[in-house]
Amino acid sequence: MSRIDPLVFQERHIAAIVTRFQNVRDDYNRLTNPQELGKLRKQSAAVMLQAPTGIGKTLIATEVVARFSALENVVWFWFAPYATLIDQAAASLQRQAPQLKILSIEHERSPDELASGALFVITWQTVATKTKESRLARTTGDDGLSVDDLIAQARALGLRVGVVVDEAHHGFVKAKEAYRFFADVLEPDYALLMTATPRDTDVASFADKTGYQMGGSTDWASITRYEGYQAGLLKLGVKTAQFLTGNNDDAALVDFEEVAMSECAAMHRHIKGVLAEKGVKLTPLMLVQVPNGGTALDKAREYLTGPLKFPESAVKVHASEEPDPNLQALAQDPTVEVLIFKMAVAMGFDAPRAFTLAALRGTRDANFGIQVVGRIMRVHPLLQRRPGTPQVLNYGYVFLANREAQEGLTGAATVINKLQEHTANTTPETVVTFTVDSSFVQVVKTGQTAAIFPPPDHAQAAAALTPSDADSTATTSDHQQSTARLTQHTPSLFPELAKTELTHGVHDGPTALVAAFELDAEEQYDYPLKVQELPQFVTEVLPTNPDDFEAQLVSFVDFSGVLADRDRSRTKLVKRTVDIFEADDTPDDQDVWAKMSAASIAQRARQIAFEYPDVDNRQFLQALRKRFRDALEAGGFDLPESDEGLTQQLELVLVRNPSLIRQAHKRCRASQIQAQAFALPQVLQSKYRLEPAKRNVYGTFPADLSPEELRFAEILDTSSEVEWWHRNPPRQPGAVTLYRWSNGVGFFPDFLVAVKDRKLAGGVALVEFKGPQLQQYDKEKAGASHMHYGRAFMVGVKAKGVKELRLFRLVDGELVDDGLFEVSRLRHE
Repeated sequence: MSRIDPLVFQERHIAAIVTRFQNVRDDYNRLTNPQELGKLRKQSAAVMLQAPTGIGKTLIATEVVARFSALENVVWFWFAPYATLIDQAAASLQRQAPQLKILSIEHERSPDELASGALFVITWQTVATKTKESRLARTTGDDGLSVDDLIAQARALGLRVGVVVDEAHHGFVKAKEAYRFFADVLEPDYALLMTATPRDTDVASFADKTGYQMGGSTDWASITRYEGYQAGLLKLGVKTAQFLTGNNDDAALVDFEEVAMSECAAMHRHIKGVLAEKGVKLTPLMLVQVPNGGTALDKAREYLTGPLKFPESAVKVHASEEPDPNLQALAQDPTVEVLIFKMAVAMGFDAPRAFTLAALRGTRDANFGIQVVGRIMRVHPLLQRRPGTPQVLNYGYVFLANREAQEGLTGAATVINKLQEHTANTTPETVVTFTVDSSFVQVVKTGQTAAIFPPPDHAQAAAALTPSDADSTATTSDHQQSTARLTQHTPSLFPELAKTELTHGVHDGPTALVAAFELDAEEQYDYPLKVQELPQFVTEVLPTNPDDFEAQLVSFVDFSGVLADRDRSRTKLVKRTVDIFEADDTPDDQDVWAKMSAASIAQRARQIAFEYPDVDNRQFLQALRKRFRDALEAGGFDLPESDEGLTQQLELVLVRNPSLIRQAHKRCRASQIQAQAFALPQVLQSKYRLEPAKRNVYGTFPADLSPEELRFAEILDTSSEVEWWHRNPPRQPGAVTLYRWSNGVGFFPDFLVAVKDRKLAGGVALVEFKGPQLQQYDKEKAGASHMHYGRAFMVGVKAKGVKELRLFRLVDGELVDDGLFEVSRLRHE
């Protein structure tokens, strides 16, 4: 597997964390009092990255380490959650960032190995426990320096220390020695902690025991589950089925574990059939989670290979107390259809084939639930961004054998949704409840409680499937259509089940539960355009690079004003002399000149020239060298005697003028940008019922608005100066995009607003809403201009907790406050 290019949302977080570390580095460099160094570290060094499982945390952290190592002299310690994952993590790091120097903590603890980008992959057990391995790693001997001495030696060599902690909640909670090692030995200058299960209490404990502060959840780097879904990495949601009895006496009549496995197997086989029908060569994986101890593993295997008729070769069992490579191999083996595992191994293995999970007698721990659910949230590469994927494949399915003991799984969705509050109400939990004599389906919205008993009749069952009047925000027509649709399907799909129908084993065709999940997957709400005679919208289009793009790019590089820099290989330093025995001696400053390192110049020049992934580096370098040579000849300069000399002069010019290539690339891409008209779809389709809006073009508030964006949208919706407004969908064909503002990076302003009496662009203004945490990172967007609509207005608040909205403008590369935001200000550029 080759290197993976980060997706847009991953790139945004990578750049933000690198920028954060750069600012910390600059603070370190400005610090003049060494006694304040520890305080600065503890206040600024640590960053928390919280994201659902499968979102790409490891990829983001790897890119951060690789990019920042090119900007700072830093040696890294990467903490994996388990010893068995060290080799896997090291291989992933080397594949994604080959420029990093992966070292073994066992035999490469030598000062000669230390350099910027050197990285040790270890576990807390290696250095922060009382095990034999820990004692060896903390002792200087034939295998090298102790870790303690190694860190001291690194600092003596001018290297700073960086730390990445994967599954931070796991290592710190279990080993109190880890806190001491982190704070007293590592004392990291840069720390990135990653977790899918963040808890404010754990972070507060970490801060209390180490002194390293990470603030509250609003201060962390947070990636939403919805972003993962949009990028094709995660499924849209997880549907759960629970099986209940009406009274305790009936509980003895049903083996709920067998029912859960039977229904799970039916759904698994249905998904297998859908994949085959669509021509997707993928064998889905069914997971069965059993409690620790006892004979649960053997019992589950016997039922799966017996009544459920799975071949013995297709059912595998893993009972290790810690994930190992065998578990990963089983999860990826296409001949394995069912994987049975204990609660203890919920973490640490990747199973993108998994769609279904039968949870047999579970846990009350929501953190464990998140890890288990995370196994079925991932999207297999064969299905990522695949057009026309059936909706049934966009979900994971959990079948609970014991609702009362499964708070960990049912609570997982709540915790995961807290990572993306702006889309918390877009993920309904579909609960199918079975009693001994009947079954019924409920769509349980956020804040609602699932009913235990079915309604008295089918008409009421249909009502239970429809949100209450208090929650409904659709028009009367929409409501009637939805109710009619549900009433139409309810009698045939949800017949009452007698005790004899709750038998176990293989089902002939889809069960009522499978049909119910499929019906729910296809449910959608339609919102037609409410605004008549909308103008055609205009977007900027950036065509793909032509075959001669490198030659075109080089033609935009202007060497004429910078050729004098080709021999400026020295830099001025100040030599300060002080008599140490004279307290009042005035320092004597003297200018001295130092020759810059040719190797350092070459490395930096290549970083500048090879910055762009859309450029063939070899062709570009050849064309750039020829362009430089022609410029020397045209200017009447003597040519170097060798190609190596020519290259060295070119490298020096690039280092002295780092924006030369950047500006050429920007001008070249800008010359290719075209305008393209498009119209909005006549109907907006949504999986979820949306809140009504007065001035939105579809009459709704979109589901993906953050709380701050929703507040801004409400201002637009209630302003008499707004004729209509539209949420501009990011990275979609029907979106207004800006490309001229940067080097070919698409910018999708958040809102299109038709303002009364605006004379430009048919009265439509572009507005980008930015929270305070992203304003500086994305400040260039405040200076962006569309070829048709003109300026993109940036609106936001100046600080967290501040309610007042401000306009921002880019002036000489700096983001400045442009005054109080009022809708009327959108009339003028």
